[in-house]
Amino acid sequence: MTWILAGIILFTAIINKITLKYGFDKLNYNLDVSKKAAEIGEDISVTSTFENNKGLTVTFLQVDERYPKGFNVENYNYTLYILPYQRVKRTYQIVGMERGLYQIKGSSLSLGDFIGFKMVYKNLNVGKDIVILPRKLDIKKSLIPMGSLNGDVSVRRWIIDDPNMILGIRDYTGNEPQKYIHWQSSLKHGKLMVKNFDFTTDNSIIIVLNIETIKPFWMGIEKESIENSISLVRGIMEELESKKIPYGFITNAFGNSSTTSQFYYPGLGRNQLSFLLEMLGRINYGISSTFEDLLTEIINRRNSYSTFVVVTPKVFTSYIDKLNKLSKASTKVILISLESINMDKLDKGIIKYGVKL
Repeated sequence: MTWILAGIILFTAIINKITLKYGFDKLNYNLDVSKKAAEIGEDISVTSTFENNKGLTVTFLQVDERYPKGFNVENYNYTLYILPYQRVKRTYQIVGMERGLYQIKGSSLSLGDFIGFKMVYKNLNVGKDIVILPRKLDIKKSLIPMGSLNGDVSVRRWIIDDPNMILGIRDYTGNEPQKYIHWQSSLKHGKLMVKNFDFTTDNSIIIVLNIETIKPFWMGIEKESIENSISLVRGIMEELESKKIPYGFITNAFGNSSTTSQFYYPGLGRNQLSFLLEMLGRINYGISSTFEDLLTEIINRRNSYSTFVVVTPKVFTSYIDKLNKLSKASTKVILISLESINMDKLDKGIIKYGVKL
């Protein structure tokens, strides 16, 4: 009887030693996510797959999958028993709570023996990126016309020119179609003047995003203002897409890898919208240049783009001259600011909107 008990103990010890020594051999692990980009609050399926490609049972495998701050979970833990040559899958849901680019960096595997006295550990690099998109915003309900605009007429018609909806008269820049010249005013002023409509569809629209909230910008950020501005840009892109008007994008915000201002050429269609929405999701709070420098760059590279939609948290005094120059150098500038400060100091030719969130 003693010999039998001793034999069992010896056999168990040998098996435990083999399990701890070879348990991770030919044990493949893979983690997949169902979406590379998702909305805030949207379920994302995570599937972990284990393949035990050997003739030894993995008796006690503890898995710890770690998630960055910004998701509804920080760790997801579970335990598996995997037979020889068996494939095991585990699927569960995670939810992104804030906009941003997130990376699932790693998982930790713990392998135990039969009786749980010893453990060996292995850390694995996962390296899966997930982009959480900006929250959706209905610009038709969020924009407040300012200055000479009346009620919400310009919000309803904020893309398409209406010959009956002339907002005023301004100097001819050379970029406007001849049909927009207002001959009576031109004779009166001794120079060419053009009708200033609500919006134009004659050319592509460039959306300009400024995330500078404090002067100088390295002194800090106002996170909520930046997030609201990014959400507004998403709303504008979706509105332009629905009206089939090509749109491009430029910003002084850092992306996930860019260290300079980001410019994306105008386009249209599902791929254009998906790509730019993902870029908005990837934007962090770093600033590549002051907004004044960005406006100078835009004026210098204006090319054939004649209409600009500028979204900014606020209008600093130092912006006024640059915005007025952009207005004179282009057919139309539409300015959307979260704060009304200094809006009255801008050229009358700039179409201005406040924001109601």
